[in-house]
Amino acid sequence: MIKLDAVDVMMNPEEVEVTFEPILGAATFQVEGYMVHGQFRGESLTPFFYDDDVPLEYQLDIAKRMERLAAEQLRDATQFVTFRCRSEWILEQGGEAFLAPLRELNFPLHRIYVTLQGTDLVDVSRLSRVVQYYRSSGVKVALDFAESTSIEDIMTVAPEMLLVDLATMVEKKTLSVTYPQMLQTMEYIASRLGAPLLYKSIDHLGQLRYAWRHGGRYYMGSLLGQSDAMPPREAKGMSVLTQEVPSFFLHDQERLKRLYELEFELHKRIHDLVQSGKWSRDKKDEWLLHIAPKLEGTFVRYYLTDQTGFQTSANVYQAQSNWTVDNTYRGYNWSFRPYFIRTMAAMDVRGRGYLSEDYRDFSSNEVTRTFSYPLPDGMFLFADLSEEFLYQNRLLD
Repeated sequence: MIKLDAVDVMMNPEEVEVTFEPILGAATFQVEGYMVHGQFRGESLTPFFYDDDVPLEYQLDIAKRMERLAAEQLRDATQFVTFRCRSEWILEQGGEAFLAPLRELNFPLHRIYVTLQGTDLVDVSRLSRVVQYYRSSGVKVALDFAESTSIEDIMTVAPEMLLVDLATMVEKKTLSVTYPQMLQTMEYIASRLGAPLLYKSIDHLGQLRYAWRHGGRYYMGSLLGQSDAMPPREAKGMSVLTQEVPSFFLHDQERLKRLYELEFELHKRIHDLVQSGKWSRDKKDEWLLHIAPKLEGTFVRYYLTDQTGFQTSANVYQAQSNWTVDNTYRGYNWSFRPYFIRTMAAMDVRGRGYLSEDYRDFSSNEVTRTFSYPLPDGMFLFADLSEEFLYQNRLLD
């Protein structure tokens, strides 16, 4: 591969060309937008735009040429368009320098996403003011590499779309344990901003499934469609989504059905144990030691609280095939945990046990779910399912 010569680019701007990568919508399965890429003699212009030896005004001139070329082809289309932009560029002339070619061509500004790279932001407070000005002009701002951007910067810029790069996500069998948590964080931030999520670099079905499960409104990547010199009205991803998304839905629906069935089953088993007559408010630890062997293979830890979150028993947990009593946490109050109030309210309204979402236990570092059950005398049982049990019952992602 020939290395891109920055001087060549500056001396021959007429050889700059653009390509259009299709962006597919999660709701329509259609091409809803394009990301504009720049090329010079067949090579990507990205190194040119991030070469510190190239003066800013030359980079901006080439970027503006790309805007003109793209706008001329897309003026009569309906799809939105994302133009990648360095934050330094839109700080020039209060943001007008970057918009000038689009204004000259009377391109509909409401279809534009000016896409900043989150890892390359400068002067964020000033940048946020330009973003507000863009918003008042109808131009939207997107933030690329959102997963690698500080939450403070994201909330300050307040973009109207977040782009998450899935290029670092490998096949599921070697997936980092932190990856799903990162995607959940992106989902949460997007929901707080009211901004759609665009997942890019989707090259295999595992990535597409994660994008679908984690709130992706838009998708792009080689699995779905390649960049082309002409804006593609159709892309292979349209048939990929039509074929695969229903299977994603059915898979997750079956998984949720198993969880609801498990919740009912656990409620019945513990209800029967309570009705057996062994429950005693004055002998809480003894009762936990009584039920633990009867539920062996399902739960690995038990404890009781009152309705305000104070732990009223010891922890009873399994260690080397024996059930052990640990008084360390007796008297602790767990109401500060985000799930606690939700769990208590669910048990109160439904009048039965409640199975939590999965989470990673801080002490064992294993994935678990907690089953909670309302006992007599204002007591509540909390029992942690074993990771092995969840795995054997196909209840882990």
